Amino acid sequence: MDAPRFFMNTAKRLAATLPSPASEGPQSVHEIARHLRDELSTRQSLVDLLVLTAVFVLVLELVSNIVYYVPRFFSAKTIPVRGKHLDEFSFKDKAFVTFNKCLTGLFVYAYFGYLWSVRKMPGDDEHEAGDELLSLQNNHTHVHDHDHTFGNHDHCCGGGKGIWALDELSLANTVFPVPMLFVVYDFFYTLLHWALHVKAVYAFVHKHHHHQKAPSRANIDAVNVHPLEFALGEFNHVLALHLVVGGMPLICYHGMDVSWLGALLFISLGGILAGLNHTRHDAVARVGKYTIFDSKHHDVHHRIPQSNYGQYTVLWDRIFGTFRDYNPNDRVNPAAQLDPRTGKMRVPEKIE
Repeated sequence: MDAPRFFMNTAKRLAATLPSPASEGPQSVHEIARHLRDELSTRQSLVDLLVLTAVFVLVLELVSNIVYYVPRFFSAKTIPVRGKHLDEFSFKDKAFVTFNKCLTGLFVYAYFGYLWSVRKMPGDDEHEAGDELLSLQNNHTHVHDHDHTFGNHDHCCGGGKGIWALDELSLANTVFPVPMLFVVYDFFYTLLHWALHVKAVYAFVHKHHHHQKAPSRANIDAVNVHPLEFALGEFNHVLALHLVVGGMPLICYHGMDVSWLGALLFISLGGILAGLNHTRHDAVARVGKYTIFDSKHHDVHHRIPQSNYGQYTVLWDRIFGTFRDYNPNDRVNPAAQLDPRTGKMRVPEKIE
């Protein structure tokens, strides 16, 4: 069997394990958990998850190498090292990095599985058109019992759909949702990151990530975190996708359609930005005069932890008052700079 067909069959089998639209209405969390437990406990499903994990571990390695090496070809500016660089990984570091990479398969399954579970079904357009016509005739909002499953939403009552058909891809469901996904993700990540710095819990979870004061290894340093922190951060992407698709009634946001390609763009760009945050590359993205991403901001966080909690942007840090700008005049110790040949400090014994 050729590789494309093998991976397509693997994807189809994993898709078949997900809850499907049911005429009896929304499923409870307990029903969904029981369904997934039964479906994923088979030998074939476990093998398929293992294949998915292996594929995305290789993808993560590829992204990490691209982020680490490609900017060098364009003579990218570098951020001077001001904190102590972690030259050698301990066994704990290596164990955490390996374990967290292995979690990516489960995350990808949950992430795209959610979008599949709220997919646009045949006949949805006709249903929506009928709702709109009936609403106009009755001059009021039509309430109905259209079928759902985990996360499915009615357009007439708020909520978007997952778009999977190639001929239905558009700017509206592929490009436009991406900024919203980043803003929603970073709102919750900023709060989570702040909570992980609370003194009572810091030593148990997030302290491990901060023994690297000058990240340089791209995604390798990015995933060198406690597994609990990694899981919370990764599955926060699923939460963001759920809220952007399903809507947020508290702020009168009714949701929007998101395509599989838009969802892929979000996590792909996220992986690249997270990697850049953990390199010495001075990477900046601006829209007009406004800076939407600057890798130096996360470098500041690693030296001054009570600041810049956002992962991809500092939008919420600016709003919450935790933003701290990069100061190019901060003291630089020449002995702390990295040797480009080894990626390690030139004179580590001189660094406190």
